[in-house]
Amino acid sequence: MKKIIALLAALLCLSLPASADYRYNGFGEPVATARSFTAVGAVNGTALGIGDFKSPSDVFADENGLVYILDCGNNRVVVLNNDLTLNREVRPEGFDLGEAGGLYAAGGLIYVAHAGDEKIYVINTEGETVREISRPDSPLLEGAAFTPLKVLADGIGTVYMLSANSTQGAYMIGADNSFLGFFGRNDVVLTFRRMMELASRRFASDEQRETMQNFIPVEFANFDVDADGFIYTVTSYSENPEQDEMIKKLNPMGDNVLSKLSARTWGDNPDAGAYPTSFADIAADENGFSYALDGASGKIFWYDDNLSQICAFGGSGNVLGAFTGPTAVETLDSRVLVLDNVKNSVTVFEKTRFGELMTEGRRLYNSGYFKESKDIFREIITMDPDCDFAWGALGAAVYEEGDAALAKEYFERSRTAAEKYSEVKKQLRSTWMKEHFALIFGGVIALALIIIAASKLVAAKLKEGRI
Repeated sequence: MKKIIALLAALLCLSLPASADYRYNGFGEPVATARSFTAVGAVNGTALGIGDFKSPSDVFADENGLVYILDCGNNRVVVLNNDLTLNREVRPEGFDLGEAGGLYAAGGLIYVAHAGDEKIYVINTEGETVREISRPDSPLLEGAAFTPLKVLADGIGTVYMLSANSTQGAYMIGADNSFLGFFGRNDVVLTFRRMMELASRRFASDEQRETMQNFIPVEFANFDVDADGFIYTVTSYSENPEQDEMIKKLNPMGDNVLSKLSARTWGDNPDAGAYPTSFADIAADENGFSYALDGASGKIFWYDDNLSQICAFGGSGNVLGAFTGPTAVETLDSRVLVLDNVKNSVTVFEKTRFGELMTEGRRLYNSGYFKESKDIFREIITMDPDCDFAWGALGAAVYEEGDAALAKEYFERSRTAAEKYSEVKKQLRSTWMKEHFALIFGGVIALALIIIAASKLVAAKLKEGRI
């Protein structure tokens, strides 16, 4: 039976269009869902009247809603207004953007991570360099790579940088160019296979040890920061996606705030032992919802503020809403922007009515406003009757209102609410006991009296010798 289910799930995946939305049900199977996002257009240099983009490597939206495209091949940063019309072109003075990989913008400044020059350049909107960040003089960086790939900055001048060939996490550099330490490195998860290999090292020769795998953390592929200062990181590869932290939400101390008690599978579920997802970028919106871009398939995986997966959309192809060279993802208000460095364009996605309902419903539910989200999830179910999360959310809402019987019915419809289902069954049993306490207690007393009377009768007969 399991083989049949797996085969049907695989056929379903193949049957989904490149840009179809889908999610995973309680059995870990991909199922089609109502569309949450729809591609409404694409922005390119020709449409803007400035000539085609050439090898663009990153896109970023600042706090004022301006969009910055790092157009490396044309040695320019293209700045767009919130309505995605042209604002200006910024051409840096004194260096070339050819080997730049990432950018960040805030307060009228543009931070450019330049791997070729091994520097981070900070320029203004006139292209003038106002700051250069090169390798800080610190014994902690002795022997460490300093090849800037991606960059972020906070409000007090601290710059966060991802370097090529570095597994220590993000570099933190102070406003005075001092090295402040590493931030949020990945851990190595000790699987059974890894533990067996570590144990076998004790009995291996020097030559055998050289051929064994070294267990070192995987480097971050990209990162983003939300309005509350949480930094989201993605890792492109994992041998153990159900336990590894391929996506992390880091507080200012560098600690992952996500619960490690429940296993998550990031991206697509493993297929026959192979993990198909390779994250290239992540972006967080104003609600703390995040969008992780799979650079291999062109899919965008949408997560809520608890990093629970809502759905996947996008895909590979030449049609609008699909990609051939997905490189970066960004959010702009409620829109999602995806940069394709083969198509040399930025695709714009907008939320559908269903996507707006999912955003508001999950936001309320995750904040503990179960009753307030009830009507939203009822509308969601009219659009997607098999939405496990919506049924579970409805169950939580009516349970909070005191209707345990209806909550049990809703929880039964949700394959992701097993714990709540068990809890409500316990309450229903407890409620039934309370409601029938008098009857039960009276029955127990009556039974006890009957037993006592019968015992006395038997004892009397024994005494009289009649038994």
